[in-house]
Amino acid sequence: MKLTKLALIGAVTLSTVSVGTSAFAEEKANMKSKTDVTFIEDKSTTDPNNPENPNEKVTPENPGEHEKGTAGPLSINYVSNLHFGENVISGNDQTYFAKLDTVKKGNDKVAVPNFVSVTDKRGTNVGWKLKVKQDGQFKSGANELTNAALTLSNPVVNSVTDQTYAPKTFNKSVTLNPGGAAVEITTAEKGKGMGDWTTAFGKGSDQGKESVSLFVPGTTAKVKDAKYTATLTWTLEDTPN
Repeated sequence: MKLTKLALIGAVTLSTVSVGTSAFAEEKANMKSKTDVTFIEDKSTTDPNNPENPNEKVTPENPGEHEKGTAGPLSINYVSNLHFGENVISGNDQTYFAKLDTVKKGNDKVAVPNFVSVTDKRGTNVGWKLKVKQDGQFKSGANELTNAALTLSNPVVNSVTDQTYAPKTFNKSVTLNPGGAAVEITTAEKGKGMGDWTTAFGKGSDQGKESVSLFVPGTTAKVKDAKYTATLTWTLEDTPN
């Protein structure tokens, strides 16, 4: 009987301690604070990324030969000039390929596929559209390279941004119409294309060497030692529609 009573008393004692702890619980005090953030528009220019390694910023090898990148929250940062070099005159149809572009990473020169770099830092995420137009046929003075055709092929988009947000580009190749309408190169739909993006013509140097071509018919007149030039106008529109 004594053992039974001790056991019961012990149980009651534990119960009493539990009730006592609940009765003397600490009171809590609450106070609210505020937090805020403000965003302002970035009107500066943006250095282009290496189209093959978007973690690297690069600069033109010869800055004086390039227009400066446009400033503001939606910008074209850089466009390669296309150099087809010196070629032997031929009476047959010929296709010539543009040389790789050369950019600088610090003091180092790097050969990369010809490319265009754009940035969208507006914060609206509404998308954009990049177009290019050949303003006229290749000319040397009054001499025109009749029926010559410039073609851009093998587009590759790249960025440090997740590829889930990548803009779209043309499927395989586009041929420009001298003096004709602009053609779409890269299009970011709503919710796509935020941040820095490059569109290169060719994946890697090997493909890049054959991704910008100039077709010249054998029947086209060609002036010896003449340099024929043409101008391309690149336009970045603030809406993909």
